Amino acid sequence: MTFTKESPKQQFVAVDELLGHWLEERQVLLARYTEIVVATDSVLEGAEIGKRQAALSELLVDYVSAGHFEVFHKLVAEAEGFADGSSELATRLMPAIADTTEVILAYDEKYSTGEDYPETLERDLSALGEVLESRFVLEDQLIAGLHTRHRSEMTTSAPSS
Repeated sequence: MTFTKESPKQQFVAVDELLGHWLEERQVLLARYTEIVVATDSVLEGAEIGKRQAALSELLVDYVSAGHFEVFHKLVAEAEGFADGSSELATRLMPAIADTTEVILAYDEKYSTGEDYPETLERDLSALGEVLESRFVLEDQLIAGLHTRHRSEMTTSAPSS
């Protein structure tokens, strides 16, 4: 990719679009997570819960992968393009985000097969929910520090011809 050769404004626009799609994916992920939590309190059979968990696992891996292999890299490239020191925030936040990834991938490893593990399901879902909440807070801090702060610069700069 030649992403780093784009102007800061071009990077901002590309990252803004990417973030929009990725945050929509986050909403779908949260909806699937909520469906499974509600399903554990209902009369759904283990096979149906297992299918829902497999679907959730797929979304989890897709979301985490997009973050690590695309979104975070482009956020940092944008911050470096603005050369305002904001990329240092990523250095501080990425280790904590990586820690959440390990927990999410452990959940995926256990539940992606569609088995429901009724003896540990509620505990694992609760732990996953806490990790997702923590991760989303960290991601939002990263977005605010590496992207949102540049929005005012984009809106106050002279329009390009």
